[in-house]
Amino acid sequence: MRTFPLQDGRLVLNILAAAGICTLLAITLWPFNPWPRNEVSWLHDQDGLRLCSHGTILSVAQFPNEADSQNEPFSLEFWMVPWRDEGSTVMFAFHVWENPEQFVVRQDGLDVSVSHTTREREEKDPHPLVAGQVIARNERTLVTVTAGPKQTTLYVNGQAQSTSQSFRLSRRNLTGELVIGTSPVESEPWCGILRGIAIYKNELTAQEVASHYKTWLSNREEGGIDKRSILALYLFRERSGTLVRNEIQPGVDLRIPNHYTIRRRNVLLPPWKEFRPEWTYVRDVILNVLGFIPLGLVLYPYFLLARGARRPLLMSYLTGAGLSLIIEILQSFLPMRGSGWTDVITNSAGTALGASLCYSNVAQDILKKLFGEKASGRKL
Repeated sequence: MRTFPLQDGRLVLNILAAAGICTLLAITLWPFNPWPRNEVSWLHDQDGLRLCSHGTILSVAQFPNEADSQNEPFSLEFWMVPWRDEGSTVMFAFHVWENPEQFVVRQDGLDVSVSHTTREREEKDPHPLVAGQVIARNERTLVTVTAGPKQTTLYVNGQAQSTSQSFRLSRRNLTGELVIGTSPVESEPWCGILRGIAIYKNELTAQEVASHYKTWLSNREEGGIDKRSILALYLFRERSGTLVRNEIQPGVDLRIPNHYTIRRRNVLLPPWKEFRPEWTYVRDVILNVLGFIPLGLVLYPYFLLARGARRPLLMSYLTGAGLSLIIEILQSFLPMRGSGWTDVITNSAGTALGASLCYSNVAQDILKKLFGEKASGRKL
């Protein structure tokens, strides 16, 4: 194996270190587009909107916070056709600046769940309302949430799936801006066809929910629905343009923005808020560690030989941590990327692991053959 002269060896290590950093920046930030196209389009032959890959719809104005709304009941219907049955996505959410996740309805694979946070602590309810194994891909589906003084119930296709007396919601949760198709704080895009949304100022009974399902199923003829009890109704009949009209209360319409956007981006979210007890989270952690191991393998000999650092392992770790922090900050400007401390921690661990591997006998022999005896390891 050829031994590089010291000067040539430094040049090679400089190139490798620069290439490693540039490669990671390209992988983690590509495509660097702060204003991606909003993938929302009208159906051509029927009423409805198609949301694909990265699409979102926003309310033009905020839903008002009435003085007595904290104790008022409500019901909400979401008529749609899901295109996917895997992953965690947000179908719609209401948010205000001081409480960005005050009401969220999501699709988790085959499940539908309802969660909310309180204004005071911005903490999610530890026990969301969940309807399990109720989603069928490419099937018309009506998700209904009813909230009253005694209980909150989640229905799917006119059938009660989950009821809780401790999971309390009120009309106050339906204030602020309505976001459809993704989370207000991070990219969790839902994919499918949206056909209708109705918000009621009363708690629908089980019989009414079942009747409304039949009404939606029959092309949404409103004959079976009392419009006097509705706060907002969107039927997506426009078939063109960027505005969806509220059929009940003019002014609180929906708009289709030109660019996919996250209303209130999470920046460097703490690890305990990012944690999810699911395989995709574990997979991402493993990939983040493995992805930075090659960087550590390059940085260790770079600092040892090209820079003559006395503590190449420590310098490698600090460089990997600093690079990861920069990446996470830059990702906060990209709607399709997340920004959190979990990635900084796992990427830094991957860099340290890669640099530590250079202490192995095999790695030391390779370094000595490439760069001579000067490449012998040094202890911290």
